[in-house]
Parts: sequence; C-alpha cells; structure tokens
Amino acid sequence: MAQSMSPHSPHHEAMTIKTLFERRKRRIVVVLLLAITMNVTSAISALRAEDVSPISMQMAQMSQTPRKGPFLEGSQMARPSPKEREAIYQLLALKPRPKTLKDADVQFLQGLRDKASWVVLERRMVHEIWAEVTGREWRDTEGP
Repeated sequence: MAQSMSPHSPHHEAMTIKTLFERRKRRIVVVLLLAITMNVTSAISALRAEDVSPISMQMAQMSQTPRKGPFLEGSQMARPSPKEREAIYQLLALKPRPKTLKDADVQFLQGLRDKASWVVLERRMVHEIWAEVTGREWRDTEGP
C-alpha cells in the first residue's frame, strides 16, 4: 500500500523547508537583480548626462549663428588672452592668500588655467575675481 504523506511526516516537513528555502533564494536573487539593474541604469544615465551634455552644447554652439541676448550672451566661447592667463598664474601664486580669494575661486582659477578656450561668463568671472583681490578694475590695456 502506498503510504500517504501526512502534514506531520518528516518527509513532508523536509519538502516544506526545502520549498521555503528555494522561494527565499528566488526572492533574494530577484531583489539583487533589481538592485543591480537600478544601479546600472542610474550609472548609465549619469554617464550620458556627463558625456552627452558638453558635446551637444558644443554642437549647438557651433551650429548657431551668434546671437545677442541675456541667455546666450555669456555662453559664447572665447580664447583667453596671454594677459588673462598671466593674471590667473599671479592670483594663484599669491602668498599669503588674501581673504578675498576664496577656496572656490582658487579651484575655479585652477580649472581655467590650462583650458584652451573659455565661456565668456568664465572670462567675466576671472575679471571680477581679479578686481576683488587686487582692488583694481580689470583693464585689457594694462598689465595684470
């Protein structure tokens, strides 16, 4: 005669534990896969935002005719003059550093120091930092 499995038999209990264990493993795998997918997705979108934005901005700037307006006025590209580059080196070399030259300004100037071209807004900021630190208004005709 075939033995019927009662809910209290050791065989049935082992099957239940095994089934619960398998279900738990599946849930863990699903949760891990979801977590990995979310992290990869957010990493890819961050990369796209970092990589695509400057390229698309440059392409847009190159394809547009120069327009004057409050929004686009500071976003045009400009080549820094040798005088502006020298001013940056002088500001960064000041010892002791004046209180008017903040850490954020130093980082900003260090970032611009070796850039081939600047946005017009960056140029204006360099001129403002120069005026704030030296007490003299920036003039393109004078030495830094």
